[in-house]
Amino acid sequence: MSLFEDPNVGSPAEVTWSVSDLAEAIGQALRSAFSDEVWVRGEIRDLSRPQSGHVYLTLTDPAAPGAAMGSGASISVMLHSRLKPAVNATLTGAGDTVRMTAGTDVRIRGRLRWYAPRGQLQLQMTAIDPAYTLGQLELARAELLHRLEGEGLLQANGLLPVPLAPLRIGLITSVGSAAEADFLDELRRSGFAFKVLKADTRVQGMDAPRSIASALRMLGTHRPDVIAVVRGGGARTDLAAFDDEAVARAIAAAPVPVFTGIGHETDSSIADDVGHTPAKTPTACAGLLVARVQEVTDALASAWRAIAGQATRTVTHHDQQLDRHASDLHRVGRLALETADRGLANYRERVAGGARSHLRAAEVAVGTRQHRLTHRAPRVTTEADRVLQAIEARVRALDPERALARGWSITRTADGQVVRHPREVGAGDALVTVLAGGTVRSTVTETSTVSTNG
Repeated sequence: MSLFEDPNVGSPAEVTWSVSDLAEAIGQALRSAFSDEVWVRGEIRDLSRPQSGHVYLTLTDPAAPGAAMGSGASISVMLHSRLKPAVNATLTGAGDTVRMTAGTDVRIRGRLRWYAPRGQLQLQMTAIDPAYTLGQLELARAELLHRLEGEGLLQANGLLPVPLAPLRIGLITSVGSAAEADFLDELRRSGFAFKVLKADTRVQGMDAPRSIASALRMLGTHRPDVIAVVRGGGARTDLAAFDDEAVARAIAAAPVPVFTGIGHETDSSIADDVGHTPAKTPTACAGLLVARVQEVTDALASAWRAIAGQATRTVTHHDQQLDRHASDLHRVGRLALETADRGLANYRERVAGGARSHLRAAEVAVGTRQHRLTHRAPRVTTEADRVLQAIEARVRALDPERALARGWSITRTADGQVVRHPREVGAGDALVTVLAGGTVRSTVTETSTVSTNG
């Protein structure tokens, strides 16, 4: 009898199934069609590890560029707790480079089962292929590096100059993580005055690339000396965020140099390739910054020592020169003083002798001039008296008062101007005439002039 025939109904077109019968029929059909285990590749989504010990996830086709998340096909996957040790052993055997995390592209093996109570198709996982995941990661990484190289972005950040003493650090990490502690401890032990601007980010999982890229753009607006991106070690899949294109482009576009310290000694990422200076670990990344500041400090200290040494040598040389000059000056000064003393003694004797001669000559001259003055003084005085009397007589003759007393007068206009000629006034002008006994005020009625000949 066919699976789709109901013995209680004559015609197959009229078959009506109960839910249980239909679920059982689907299960039988699935087991018949997929009797063996199958390999399925896809991207992990919605990963959970409940207390039961089982692992549940959704496997989806990677979304095409520009497509909305969840727009592709998906299937539920369950890893039973009794099979988990074998799967983990496979991952550990691959060097712990692959870990089942959301966003990881994996190839897993399992058996398809129909879970009737929920009406759900489920892949019961039995194995995983870590080589496939690593291969996909390497392929994606190679393709991204090729694109970045073609756009000239691999060298963009590396060409930015690092300040001589990068003390203002932008730090991108998971705040509270061991990576943050290692990085900050290395800075603190240096004793230098580092200032750290922190950006707390996701460093693992599907949201990590967007979080890291956003932090790079945000810190870039604060213009630190450098930006450090650090994360501790983990599986290769744990570090997948640092192979993401969004992170790579954000580093290339950063306005300041980006130092990286991601994972362990053997780990490498596209962030390391695009950044300015890669380091093996967060501690080593901080060590590079400390070493750069130490280098500048040592150079400054060496310069100061050279300056101090040169200054000391110069001062010593000049001190020695000053000592020699002082000795020479003392000797020359002593000789000059002795010579000057002898010269002054000679000058003193000559001046004294000359002074005595001049005094004697001056006494004779003074006596002669005194005799002359004594005899000439009366004659000079008499002559001066006669001259003064003559001058006094002339002054009295020119005195206006005496002229007025003899009948003369002085006529002025109203504004005080002396009238010397009839043409200087006209009819109607007011006049003031000064006489010996007073003044006379008058008004001009007529003027006439007297002609004079030869």
